[in-house]
Amino acid sequence: MKEFDRLVEVVARLRQDCPWDRAQTHETLKPFMVEEVYEAIEAIDLKNPKLLCEELGDQLLHIVMHAEMAREKGEFTLDDVVKMITEKMIRRHPHVFGDNQDKDKKISKIWEKWEKIKQEEKGSRAQGTKASSIMNSIPKSLPALYRADKIQNRASRVGFDWDKVAGAFKKVHEEIDEVHQALRMKKSKKQKEKLKEELGDLMFSIVNVARKLKISAEEALNESTLKFGRRFGKIEEYARQKGKSIKTLGNNTLNKLWEEVKKNEQ
Repeated sequence: MKEFDRLVEVVARLRQDCPWDRAQTHETLKPFMVEEVYEAIEAIDLKNPKLLCEELGDQLLHIVMHAEMAREKGEFTLDDVVKMITEKMIRRHPHVFGDNQDKDKKISKIWEKWEKIKQEEKGSRAQGTKASSIMNSIPKSLPALYRADKIQNRASRVGFDWDKVAGAFKKVHEEIDEVHQALRMKKSKKQKEKLKEELGDLMFSIVNVARKLKISAEEALNESTLKFGRRFGKIEEYARQKGKSIKTLGNNTLNKLWEEVKKNEQ
């Protein structure tokens, strides 16, 4: 752990001697933390171990920085952070660390026990308060598609789910019909709110289909977005080669070029 201790020392020094680092708070670092997570995900998608190593280091820096800021205020230390997560992992894995290790190590059973232990932990922290939902621990700040998938998975673990993907597909078609019904409403503020609601329901049901097919809706949409950007870039390149602005090509020409780009990629 020599290098880890060195990092802790460096962060403490930065908090003392660097005006920018000294000025940071938990709140000001939030957007940077989110950015580092996505950069690590991109490294994973690129299958680039060296880049992933670097991005994990950036995330570790944030953890040490937050812990150092808390230590300065006497709130908690980095040792407390490590101790807490270590104890939590041991507590939530009785099938690995328990005295009487459960021989049933099916993933479905493991998840069931995980959720039960989490609820017991929350109950001990909030005695006398209203019972907490199993959904409450899912951060509201997660990307919408990813959060929808997490919520649906939680519901599924307690038996609230479609038996087969066909049921989820049927729900998609029902939601499409409801979007059409909203479109037929008289244009007004109420119609716009209804459309927003029904489109949200439609996207939520599509996430459910993806989940039943064991596909990440977040990754699927991201890959489609990247594909669109790549294809659009080829159309822009065509316009540049012709010495024209893409705005002057016209919709018919753009659509023909789009279909040609798609065909060439197949």
